[in-house]
Amino acid sequence: MAKENQYQRLFRSKVTSAVEQARAAAGFEHQGVKGSVLEALITQLFEPLLPADIGVGTGQIIDSYSGIQSGQIDIILYDKSILPPILVDQRLGIYPIESVLYTIEVKTTLNATELRTAHESAENLATKFGYLPGQRDEKGNEKHHSIEKLRSVIFALNSDLSGTGLSEAERYRNLYQNGTAHLRAICVVGREYWFDNGNFWHGFKTENQYDETLAFIGGISNTYRSVANSRGYPNLGNYIIPPAKFLFQQNHAMLSQ
Repeated sequence: MAKENQYQRLFRSKVTSAVEQARAAAGFEHQGVKGSVLEALITQLFEPLLPADIGVGTGQIIDSYSGIQSGQIDIILYDKSILPPILVDQRLGIYPIESVLYTIEVKTTLNATELRTAHESAENLATKFGYLPGQRDEKGNEKHHSIEKLRSVIFALNSDLSGTGLSEAERYRNLYQNGTAHLRAICVVGREYWFDNGNFWHGFKTENQYDETLAFIGGISNTYRSVANSRGYPNLGNYIIPPAKFLFQQNHAMLSQ
């Protein structure tokens, strides 16, 4: 691994500021705590530190086949060039699943219940939503092709794990057991970071300040483009055109002239 450079030092300082602001927001005792934490993380951490071609928002995900909608997703990372969301304000909106690259569930304190809820939300997105094809054959017709589904991850400001010796990855493995790990990465600020490469969990418990958060953002930065490239460019009209029947008629009189 390369030695720390000035870019990384400046990046770390921005992460430190953003995390401290989010933790301060989490300390407020009112109903808007989650919203304040999300606002701090979106505006101070993910928007400024992720590549500019990643959109950052919040809201629900939809597919065009069934019209099914997800529950509220804390943070949605999407590619603006694939399909646009419909926004009701600067960030809140409805996002076509074809454009969604990552979903981030934010937890102030990660516990077993929160972990199970995030797993079930990720499973719902992975198994119940369909993707429009984004490639066409030589005649211009849509063709089915391999795509990479969105990646669901967790970002937590704290965890209730203490004295058990378990890592977050081990706790999660105990949850899904012989099933599928629908959550692809877990980051607990100031403590640990783990990601699933499809076969094994890899990660570490942090030693230096916010190494885990740097690794989390770096992991997204290294992988989002391959997810986006697999999607191609679906037809936006599939979301817009009403499900009506088109009638085609031939004017025999005109054809006979």
